[in-house]
Amino acid sequence: MKKWRAAAAGCAVGLAAISLFGCQSSGDSTTAAEETTVSEAESTEETAESAEESQENMTMRVATWNVDSKAHPDIKKMSDIIKENGVEIMGFQEIDVNNTRNDYDMVQDFVNDNYPYVHFAKGRDFANGGFGVGVTSQYELKEVSSIPIESTGSKATKVLERTVFEKDGREIAFYVTHTSWENTDLRRRQFAEIIERVKQDPVEYKIMVADWNADQSLYEFTMFEDAFNIANGKDGKWFDTFNGTDDSMKVMTVDNIITTKNIRITDVGTVHSDMADHDMLWADLEFLDKAEGEPATDNRALGQEVTASSTAEDSDPYMLNDYDMDTCWTAAEGGEQSVVLELDRVYDGSQAEIYWGDAKPESCTVAVSTDGTNYTEVSAAEADGRTEAALDGGVKFIRLEMSGNEPAQIRELQVFGDFIVPESVPEDNLLANGDMETEDGWELADITAPAEDGDAAEEGEAASYEFGYTEDAHSGSQAAVITKSGKDAAGDGVIRQTISIEPNKRYQLSFWHKTDTLDSASFTYEINQKDKDGNTISTHLASLNDNLNMSQEYREFDYNFITSPYAVSADIALHVVAGEGSLYVDDMAVREVIPTEVIFVKAENDELAVGDTTKVTAQILPENANDLTFHWTSSDESVITVAEDGTVTAVGAGSAYAQYVNSGDLTAESSVLITVK
Repeated sequence: MKKWRAAAAGCAVGLAAISLFGCQSSGDSTTAAEETTVSEAESTEETAESAEESQENMTMRVATWNVDSKAHPDIKKMSDIIKENGVEIMGFQEIDVNNTRNDYDMVQDFVNDNYPYVHFAKGRDFANGGFGVGVTSQYELKEVSSIPIESTGSKATKVLERTVFEKDGREIAFYVTHTSWENTDLRRRQFAEIIERVKQDPVEYKIMVADWNADQSLYEFTMFEDAFNIANGKDGKWFDTFNGTDDSMKVMTVDNIITTKNIRITDVGTVHSDMADHDMLWADLEFLDKAEGEPATDNRALGQEVTASSTAEDSDPYMLNDYDMDTCWTAAEGGEQSVVLELDRVYDGSQAEIYWGDAKPESCTVAVSTDGTNYTEVSAAEADGRTEAALDGGVKFIRLEMSGNEPAQIRELQVFGDFIVPESVPEDNLLANGDMETEDGWELADITAPAEDGDAAEEGEAASYEFGYTEDAHSGSQAAVITKSGKDAAGDGVIRQTISIEPNKRYQLSFWHKTDTLDSASFTYEINQKDKDGNTISTHLASLNDNLNMSQEYREFDYNFITSPYAVSADIALHVVAGEGSLYVDDMAVREVIPTEVIFVKAENDELAVGDTTKVTAQILPENANDLTFHWTSSDESVITVAEDGTVTAVGAGSAYAQYVNSGDLTAESSVLITVK
């Protein structure tokens, strides 16, 4: 086989079970002893059954590793470490492809006799090349895809990579990602989005590996525990996988391997080396014929932000939504108590459920909000040790107000609802003169020369800028152009426009661009969301530099962003800060969009003889997504060609992907392997 890679381009727990024990319950010692004896007997029996089952079930070892490209790692030595530790497929993060930091294809360097198959998913343009995540595998990758994930407020756009392979007749979907470090608010949005996307995957066995950057609390991973098993944290054992130094991190258990419940995690470990600032994390997996544990219930409250007005010293507000019904959050002594849960986004809520501990408040009211300011009280009813509140419509914040003589105890706060997918969105461009056909709309701002450091400061050298319009357009009669003079001079040439936006919406900034002599580091784009008082909303600030590969031909760029619950306006700005030359910009727009979540590509026949044809089809979810434009192509036209209607023609012997690829710089793709004999 040819060695190659794809082109870079309801109630969760039954009430009977709940009623058996109190929060961290104590009870009659004889009863407790009897319960322990029964538990041990059951455990022994289950262990024997598991040992017998293990002899029949397929097993494999998988791993994840942030390879830290900035350290210029030795990929071939890393491959040796992977092989020495018996890893069969590994996901890696922070990989460079043909950029100025590492001017070679680091992904292709993972290819060897032990790992013939690799795939790269570009998270962003970086340093005049690519940067992202990837897979190295002993198994042929039957399907590959990469879809951007929500990255508003991050310094870099992020991606979710999916590959599908077979082992011993079982089809397995293997996901790799690298979520954001900037703030927990963003990570919660990313985690929830990834969970939703993986649940839509029709493949039976699913594995997710990542540097999740969950560095503020072990509770961050509880978002996954409703539907998945986690390796790092299994049986309460956590591995510090970040071996560097970062004072902002509260925990170092940032890497994890997460599986569907039909995959049993049997062993977990790390491999330390001086190759990167992360240790490799591996897990041994056993593939079962049916899932273990409770089925997924879509409890949206798990791991979400929660605050309490007063908490007992030995308690923690995150006990309110940690998937553990046997431990309670307990309020501190005295007075009324308030708890506020903030979800990662607005959901179409259906119900909230509060499971009480031994101390229940005398009264409790439940109120909901989409902006955290204006709350509406909802009806609530008592039912066998819990309170049920009916939710009807959009909800992002849920507030409990409790009163009573005893400090309240809550086993678990659960929220149920669905992602909101609009049936349609307005098509209007919110930017004035986005097509650059007139000379209105854009403000020249901060065309300055700070010259605060380096040689430029010593010599007093200042950059000079010109802004205007040119007939060298992508479409229409003209395009905008910013020209910087003074290659080594400091400066900031900005064009800016302020637009009105709505809170809790999804938008896309898109534009066409080219240059003559500027490079990736020359350009920054910024989306600065502001509240009603004109204050910047820091959790949603997008200010991205070195994220745009420059070309002498016009290229399309897309960036999706979500608006804060408090947003009323946004400054859209383009900066030229370095180098010497001109940036051309045309057909620029900010529009509300329905983002693409997943793409599944299938072939009617994936094995062909030379001259044969077949059809490939793409399923996009949601079906009304409108943020990306796709076309069909082939990864190797000497093997197959793919027409725009999805007709595949076998040209020569070998293997190649039929690819459904986004036309913009922010790569989205989904591909299926075709073999020609």
